[in-house]
Amino acid sequence: MKKLLGLIFASLMLMAFTVGGAFAQTIHWKLATTWTPAINIIEVDKHFAKLVGELSGGRLQIKVYSAGELVPTPGVFDAVSKGTVEMGGDWPGYWGGKNSAFDLMGSFPMGLGQYDYVNWYYHAGGKDLYTAIYGKFNMVYFMTAVSPMESGVRARVPIRNLADFKGKKLRMAGRAMGHILKKLGGAQVMLPGGEIYQGLQLGTIDGAEFSSASIDWGMGFAEVTKFNHGPGWHQPASLFGVMINKDAWNKLPKDLQLIVEHAAAATVAYMSSWFEVGNIEAMEKFRKAGTQVFKLPAEDMKKVEEYAWEYLVEESARNPDFHRVALSMFQYFKDFRIARDTQEPFTHGRNPTSLPNLPGLK
Repeated sequence: MKKLLGLIFASLMLMAFTVGGAFAQTIHWKLATTWTPAINIIEVDKHFAKLVGELSGGRLQIKVYSAGELVPTPGVFDAVSKGTVEMGGDWPGYWGGKNSAFDLMGSFPMGLGQYDYVNWYYHAGGKDLYTAIYGKFNMVYFMTAVSPMESGVRARVPIRNLADFKGKKLRMAGRAMGHILKKLGGAQVMLPGGEIYQGLQLGTIDGAEFSSASIDWGMGFAEVTKFNHGPGWHQPASLFGVMINKDAWNKLPKDLQLIVEHAAAATVAYMSSWFEVGNIEAMEKFRKAGTQVFKLPAEDMKKVEEYAWEYLVEESARNPDFHRVALSMFQYFKDFRIARDTQEPFTHGRNPTSLPNLPGLK
C-alpha cells in the first residue's frame, strides 16, 4: 500500500511539474522592424512589444530589432513571410512591388485621413482585406497605429505651386505618388527613410516627403531644408502595423493570440494620438528654425485629386486586389460623407471634392 501511495504521489508530483512547466513556459519572438532608431515610428513597435509582454505576464516576450540589425528594411517582408523572424513592423506601402494593393493599405494621395483608416479598418471591411492580402504571403496582420497628415515636401528650394514641381528631384514613396509627380513634371527618387537626410544634405534630391512634423523633426530635416510645401496631399495619413508569420501564429496558444490582437488595438489608440500631439511641439520647432511654409490653393489641390483618381482607376483595372481594396475604401469615403457634413465644423478628415469612377462604387 505504501509503495502504491508512493507511486501515486510521485506521479502527481511529475504531473504538477509538467503542467506547471507548461504554464510557466516563456515564448520568445523576434520582431524585425523597418525603422531605424533615428525614426521615431519605431516607438510603435516598441510600445506594442512591451504591451504584449505585460498583458501576457511575460509568457510572450517580443524583442524588437531595428532596421539592419537582422535584415535591412526591404528584406523584412520576406523574412516574416518565410519565418526567418516571427514578426515585422511595417508601413504597407513599402510592399507595393509585391502587390500594388499595399499602396492603398499604407496611404494614398488625397485618400483616407487618420481616423478614416481607423473607422474603415475596424468597422467597414478593412481588417478583412489586410487579412486576405497579407495572408497570400503566409502572414497575419494587425494595425498598430495611424499617423496624421504628413508634412508635405520638405525642400532645399521653394515649391509654392504645382508649376514649381517641374524638374525637381523628389524623394516620394509609392507608385501613385510617382504617377502624380510625373504628371507635374518632377522626377521620383526612391530612398529609404534612413538615407533621406544625406540625400538632402548632398543635394542628390531637391526635396523629400517622409512623415508628420513630429517624425520629420527627429530625423533632422530642419538642418537640411528651408522650405515646406503643404498640405500633405501625398499622404493624408499613414497606417502602420505588425506582420506575423502564419505558421508561428498558428502555434501560439489561443489566449496569447487574443492578447496580441488586443495589444495591437491598444497601441493604435495610444500611438496614433502620440503622433498627433507630438506635432504641436515639432511644428513650433520648425517655425523657430526658420522653415518657410507654402500651401497649395484649392484649385491646385483639385488638380492633384484628379491625377490621384486617374491612377486609382487605371490600377484597379490592372489588379483585382487593388480594386477590392479601393472599392471598399472609397465606398466608406462616400458613405461617410453625410456624417462628416453633419459634424461640420467639428469633423475629423475631409470629404473629397470628387470621387473616382470606380466600377462597383454605389
